[in-house]
Amino acid sequence: MEELSTSRDPGKLRGILDYLGMPAFVIDVISPHEFRLAAINARHEQITGMCHEQVAGRDIDELLDRFTAATVKASYRRCVQAKAATDYQETLDLPAGRTYWQTTLVPFLDKAGTVTRLLGTAHEISSQVHLELEARYQATVMSAYLEESPDGILVVDARHRMKTWNRRFLDMWKIPDEIMESRDGDAALQAVREQLAEPKAFVRRVSELYTALDEEEQGVRVPMKDGRVLQRFSRGLEGPDGDYWGRIWFYRDITEQELLTGELIRMSRTDPLTGAANRRAFMVALDEEYARARRYGHELAVLMLDVDHFKRINDHHGHAAGDQALKNLVRLVAPEMRATDCFARMGGEEFAVLLPETGLDAARNLAERLRDAAAGLSLTSEKGEFGITVSIGVAQLQAQDTEPEELLNRADRCLYTAKSEGRNRVFP
Repeated sequence: MEELSTSRDPGKLRGILDYLGMPAFVIDVISPHEFRLAAINARHEQITGMCHEQVAGRDIDELLDRFTAATVKASYRRCVQAKAATDYQETLDLPAGRTYWQTTLVPFLDKAGTVTRLLGTAHEISSQVHLELEARYQATVMSAYLEESPDGILVVDARHRMKTWNRRFLDMWKIPDEIMESRDGDAALQAVREQLAEPKAFVRRVSELYTALDEEEQGVRVPMKDGRVLQRFSRGLEGPDGDYWGRIWFYRDITEQELLTGELIRMSRTDPLTGAANRRAFMVALDEEYARARRYGHELAVLMLDVDHFKRINDHHGHAAGDQALKNLVRLVAPEMRATDCFARMGGEEFAVLLPETGLDAARNLAERLRDAAAGLSLTSEKGEFGITVSIGVAQLQAQDTEPEELLNRADRCLYTAKSEGRNRVFP
């Protein structure tokens, strides 16, 4: 992901984005009011009608009408200001026509903590595009030119005899030459068992599909023992009179795509400045633990934690020093967390801790340890040494709570009380 955050080569950026498997783009943050489109991927081109060579390096104001540009730039600014993943919906009038999108922005920060670039991934949510993609897929399956396809392709007839395949298929699957020369599809299926992480399920499903003409597969994940991940597409073939001709198989290596997607998912759940979980991840965990606590009658507690007089630190020592204070606080708190706990930055200088199977007394004890440890931090900026203190609100799940937000709001009210009573304290 480092090249994605630093590369200035539009061609290289486009190549990285192509691995994501969904419409994606990169925005360079020039200033709070100026944003430049650095690159789009092939998937983005297919959906929108834009051309990478024509739009890369151009300002958003040049590419979109005034109203649309102002709307998307407002979303970009929200992401830059929050320094966190941002979701929004938008309507764009593009060369392909009016389209509707659900977009996620992920910020990239430099060493100073400044957002310099945004990675956007979008999902087309208009029915028109879904129909177009389905039609395009069907056309591709029937007209694939074997040796030029990036996929491994195999065609098997109704008697399980291998009719044709391409070089990419042979590279993916190390099937002995004598089996390929015999064209015995059943023997080939048995020969690949040792390469598969889940051989029984693979062989069973392939055998089922050989007898089911009407069943299609799209994007079935196939894990391999050597760490690769393949994706399988398949459909039955029939003649003009409806008689069964066999089946065509497509295998695509999505190993790099899965790695990039996994990293993107991790980034969407992580605060980019501190490395703690973000608000979105915390709320998901809160919903899950609330439901579990209600189901099994377990205890559940939440801490809301706020750095005292954080604005003074930024004003006197600078924002870089403020960012460093937040990072040091996270490093201080992280070792105190259990594997089941969730420690997240909720925004600004505010953090939350989710404590499953924890009562009020244990939660208060942890809060006091965190408060005491924070007070012992010694930090340095160009203007000298400084320290921080934190105020912490503690709340536990109560019988009358009807939704998880009630627990969170109660902890937040306790935090407010701790701050109003002098800060650097735990309440209750």
